[in-house]
Amino acid sequence: MKDTILRVIVSLAVFAGIYLLSGPIIGWTHYDMYLKGIEFLAAVIGAGCYWIGSNKR
Repeated sequence: MKDTILRVIVSLAVFAGIYLLSGPIIGWTHYDMYLKGIEFLAAVIGAGCYWIGSNKR
């Protein structure tokens, strides 16, 4: 149970880090709905990859 909670916390941190840093890396020229969608999906995929990769079976 303790490992699962740690994985959740780190997954949320990975999501937040990717989501917050993707804007400055891509460049904020103006608001673009598709660009915001790509940033969100990249953060979801990154957090999901961490979640799957950190599974200890």
